[in-house]
Amino acid sequence: MVSYLANRVMTTKGQKACMVIDHLVEALAGDPSSPLRRAIILIDIDQHSGSTQTGVMERLSIHKSALNREIEWLFNYGCIVMRNSEHDGRAKSLEVCGYSKTGLKTALRYFENDHEKLKAFLEDVAHVLKQEKPTLRDAKIVTALFEMRSAPRQKVVDSLYNAPITSNHRAINKLIEEGIVKTDESRSE
Repeated sequence: MVSYLANRVMTTKGQKACMVIDHLVEALAGDPSSPLRRAIILIDIDQHSGSTQTGVMERLSIHKSALNREIEWLFNYGCIVMRNSEHDGRAKSLEVCGYSKTGLKTALRYFENDHEKLKAFLEDVAHVLKQEKPTLRDAKIVTALFEMRSAPRQKVVDSLYNAPITSNHRAINKLIEEGIVKTDESRSE
């Protein structure tokens, strides 16, 4: 615990943001292509353990069909468990489990274990990304560049996840096309 606190104090905001994103990727089955919305849903389920899909839907203002797809993904990848609700025989209560619980717990440490602060961080990143469905990979690119300020493309790619190289380059290209990330060529215009 002491070494964790010492490391936390010695890291910059950009490094902390990158580590939080890494822990969220870990919590979401190691899938950097997971949308930020999925991470926010997982955080909400952890915050309100035992809640139902209806509760999540109301708290996060997510359409029922979109939430159903995300809950199904989270269940299929072992991020959550569903149990029969004590209050309603038709409803299922939701809980975060296993590696997802561990990854979330570590990410929450950077936010004083405050789920709302972690959700707000992801919402801020989503706002910066200005995309319809930003992913954790997109968030990592932006937070890594925030930390590095400027870097060759390969250094940014090296900071990403063990995924097909085309996926990482495609994500960077999309951010460049959308004007979120600037290249040296676009700065001189």
